[in-house]
Amino acid sequence: MQITDIEVTPVAVPMEAEIKGSSYQKEYRGTLVVRIETDSDVVGEVYSGDILDTELEKADRLVSFVEEDIADALIGEELFRMEANWDELMRRSRRLFTYQAGARQLFVHAIGAVNIALWDAIGKATDQPLYRLWGGYREELPIIAIGGYYGAGRTIDDLIDEMNEYEEMGLAGVKLKVGGKSPERDLERLDAVRGAMGEEFFIACDANQGYETDEAVAFAQGAAEYDIEWFEEPVVWHDQYAGMRTVRQRSTIPITAGQSESTIEACRQLIEGDVVDIINLDASIAGGPTAWRKVANMADAFGVSMAHHEEPHVAMHLLASIPNGRAVECFHPDFDPIWHEMVRDRPTVSDGTLKLPDAPGIGLDIDRDFVEKYALDP
Repeated sequence: MQITDIEVTPVAVPMEAEIKGSSYQKEYRGTLVVRIETDSDVVGEVYSGDILDTELEKADRLVSFVEEDIADALIGEELFRMEANWDELMRRSRRLFTYQAGARQLFVHAIGAVNIALWDAIGKATDQPLYRLWGGYREELPIIAIGGYYGAGRTIDDLIDEMNEYEEMGLAGVKLKVGGKSPERDLERLDAVRGAMGEEFFIACDANQGYETDEAVAFAQGAAEYDIEWFEEPVVWHDQYAGMRTVRQRSTIPITAGQSESTIEACRQLIEGDVVDIINLDASIAGGPTAWRKVANMADAFGVSMAHHEEPHVAMHLLASIPNGRAVECFHPDFDPIWHEMVRDRPTVSDGTLKLPDAPGIGLDIDRDFVEKYALDP
């Protein structure tokens, strides 16, 4: 079964809700829609990545990488030669030398988007959902919201109202944003959420590299009494490896990182350096499921768990396929019109659990009218 065509469409939906973390603010919800055609009428179609949330100007480069470099390497190749095809694409990244690190990361992002679509096509060709092809360890997973964003005039009462809404949506809990205020102020917010929502409510905390190391230690030690599932990217980017190791050594909360990495080798450093307890590598950013699964196997050998940054449609299959997978992450409908409006027939969510779909491949039905409405003009 040969690959005959690759199409890519960048999509960006203007956001009305204010989304403000410790180190960023989003005005759009964006993604790449990739379509793979084969000579057997099998079509893979997915969306991938969130870089266009904050950097719309990257769309042209991403499209160029897919339509020129990646399509040139893959069209005419056998669909099932996944490892060989992935290796060839990674070899092509070498032409982007050290001073083009940003472009190199974009290229790997483009590889990831296409790799997900290729796997979707393989699932459809074999009539199997991907989580079963990849191991089929479980058929359901806990699902949480990414929330608790900062915003002008937002009060503790607003925060609790948001948490109650997640519970009404059938979600298990929240990955709460911290790191944008002092550790003391963020601990007040955490205390309010735990007090209002009870002991069974799943809470992880995500600083998005917002704290200095001493601040992260202070927050982690103060948060120990609140039964936190993990503390994600606690330390500023320029001190993240040594800083996270310090936080891990001086607190009891599991440390999570990986979403900012784009290579398998970087994740190996996180593991070998005793930096993390959980790796939340994003397949969209890091070269696709082919790369993510290599990291998951390595992590399992070292007793490290796996999460996944956002992207519930991909994350659910990856995390359900392995023994060391954690929770799926999603957003409130106001924060993610891609998942809640562009995707038809989303998986069932109730009592904090997402049920994996039986449809082959990733199991998405993408609304093409939505794609056309919000497509960016290259």
